[in-house]
Amino acid sequence: MAAHESVNDLQFSHYPPGMGNRQHMVTAYKEGREVGKLEWTAKEVKNVETYPEHRRQGVATALWNEGHRLAETNARIPAPKHSSQRTNAGNEWARSVGGRLPRRVT
Repeated sequence: MAAHESVNDLQFSHYPPGMGNRQHMVTAYKEGREVGKLEWTAKEVKNVETYPEHRRQGVATALWNEGHRLAETNARIPAPKHSSQRTNAGNEWARSVGGRLPRRVT
């Protein structure tokens, strides 16, 4: 299945800081089930996660794009920025979505 075919039916929820969160979080849902999430502060991405059965289908990229869309429409929401602490898989993903990549610290 092509990535664009699987992300067309994703729905997103944004949870700002203060609702039990210390950071912004966007959660992706498919057919009512949570399939991934992206958490970030004004400084950097703290966590990006796609559940195993939904990996390599564009979910993490869709979450990244949704975070940027929210930031463009609301000045109080910072755009997600890549962290210097990235796994090997996270590093490859960060390169694929683009944006400034700080020097990686492992």
